[in-house]
Amino acid sequence: MNSLTVRNRFEKKEERRVRFGITRGQALLFLITFTLFFYLLTELVFASSVNEEPHGTEVTVQYGDSLWTLAVRYKADQHVDTRDYIIEIKDANGLESNKIYPGQTLLLPDTP
Repeated sequence: MNSLTVRNRFEKKEERRVRFGITRGQALLFLITFTLFFYLLTELVFASSVNEEPHGTEVTVQYGDSLWTLAVRYKADQHVDTRDYIIEIKDANGLESNKIYPGQTLLLPDTP
């Protein structure tokens, strides 16, 4: 081997490799920023629905009442299907089942 070959081998070892990519700190900062952005975005979207005032009639459930009897009694438009109006009542009051209890106050939304 000549001296040039030996020199080139040593020079290659001294070269410094540059890593491309992001560091852990940059990844953590991105994750925190990303999470904060979507948290604020969802707060803005759902804040508008929270501020809406409920439109309808408040009714206190009496013994023997059911969602069906209340829907038939209080729906303004007779062309609206009673089953659809019951679904609106459940949505307006956050009910997951059809069970209601005497003394419970329900909001009966206005029918369009």
